[in-house]
Amino acid sequence: MNEELTPFIIKELGKHHSHKEIIEKICQQSTLSWTEAEQLVALVEAQHPRAIAGRQTPLLLFISIGTLLLGVSLLAMNLQVLAGLFHKDVLAQIVSAQSSYYRIIGLVTGLGMTGGGLVGLWRALGAVFPE
Repeated sequence: MNEELTPFIIKELGKHHSHKEIIEKICQQSTLSWTEAEQLVALVEAQHPRAIAGRQTPLLLFISIGTLLLGVSLLAMNLQVLAGLFHKDVLAQIVSAQSSYYRIIGLVTGLGMTGGGLVGLWRALGAVFPE
C-alpha cells in the first residue's frame, strides 16, 4: 500500500499542498488512520527530498528569476541616488534626500530583491544540480 501512495505523496508535496490536505486525501483513498497517514507523509518527505524538490523547482525558478529581474530594474532606475553621493557634497545630499526619499527606498528594495532572487536561484539550481 505504501508503494502505491509514495508517488501520490511526492506529487502532492511537489505541488506545495499542505500536509493536512495530503493526509486527508490519503485517509479517503486508503484504509490508513490519520496518524498512520501523517507518519507516512513524514517518512516519504524524509526519504525522497530530491524528488520533491525536483517537482517544486520550476515554480521556484520562475519566482527567483522574476524577483531578480525586478530587483535589478529597481537598482538600475535608482542608482542615480547612489552615484550622486560621490559627485556632490555629502551635506547637500543629506538635505536633499528628503525630496528623493522614494528613490532611496527603491534602491534599498532593489538591493533586497536582487539578493533574494540570487539566493532563490541558487537554491533552486542546487535542487536540480545537487553536486
